[in-house]
Amino acid sequence: MLPATRIPHGPFGVVLNANAGRVTPRLAHAVRRVVDPDHVFLTESKEHAEEVLRACAEREYSAVFAGGGDGTIVDAINTLTRLREEGARVPAIGVLRLGTGNALAHWLGSGRPVRDLQRYSDRAPHVSRSIRMVTSDGTLFPFGGAGHDAAVLNDYYAVKSRFKDTALAGLCSGMTGYLIAAFGRTVPAYLSRPNPTVRVINIGRPAWRVGPGGDETGEAIPTGGVLYEGPAAAVGAATTPQLGYGIRYFPFACRRPGRFHLRLVNLSPLQCVAAIPAAWRGTLAHPGVHDFYADRVRVTFSHAMPFQLGGDPAGHRKEVTFGLSQTPVTLIGQA
Repeated sequence: MLPATRIPHGPFGVVLNANAGRVTPRLAHAVRRVVDPDHVFLTESKEHAEEVLRACAEREYSAVFAGGGDGTIVDAINTLTRLREEGARVPAIGVLRLGTGNALAHWLGSGRPVRDLQRYSDRAPHVSRSIRMVTSDGTLFPFGGAGHDAAVLNDYYAVKSRFKDTALAGLCSGMTGYLIAAFGRTVPAYLSRPNPTVRVINIGRPAWRVGPGGDETGEAIPTGGVLYEGPAAAVGAATTPQLGYGIRYFPFACRRPGRFHLRLVNLSPLQCVAAIPAAWRGTLAHPGVHDFYADRVRVTFSHAMPFQLGGDPAGHRKEVTFGLSQTPVTLIGQA
């Protein structure tokens, strides 16, 4: 769905993850200077955040701005979706740029958190995007997948944990941390491993193969049809185009209403490294890259693969089902 420009209305809340590195007392103080302190909440756990979001729904806020990283945003989306299923009227979700990769914040055009909140308080026009999320394991998320990308994520968290509270802690977080994890752990570990064999079955409505420009190609693939069978280093699904740091890994995610962008990549670790600039720009095209539009697929692997949902590690899977949520989520961006 195309974004709509709207004027903010009604009261809104701000929910900050107090455990996030960029959510400091100084930031909280600055936020409370532009938003009524009665509407600003610092949460200390996932359970606490759920309590606060329930209170925000009961107060009938028109919007809730969440800050603390993509995981925090995904948790807010899932909590509010459950409340809506219970019959509650839930607010739209604003995304504050307070994480590491900030995938959703990049896509929505979020800037400096305090400035964004000041603009919203001043009733400046904002962008409203209503999108359906991908689902797996009962969780809604804007992007997720299994394979090398999830392995890098796992290694990043391992590197951060290894050097936490040391002089190298700052170096091992953020983009430099991801690079250290990728080149120091992930790439060497996968250099001598063959890509797993992957089979993707369409278990939803007709699916299509996607050409380089995002157009459907060939005949529709019916329910029960095989979308892909062969080796693959990574399999991912998304309804938003960007990963962390603005990487446009799913450039066709918003092109086909009622479908998510499914991407399979059959490249070696070194080929994946060489493809990073094109993937960042959203122009990745290679015989080993296979794109599809689908709304529900079952993916099986010859052996268990690292898995991630919305940029957070989710263990390992030998089988994954990706679906499309029935009800859209309304996200707030900057006009």
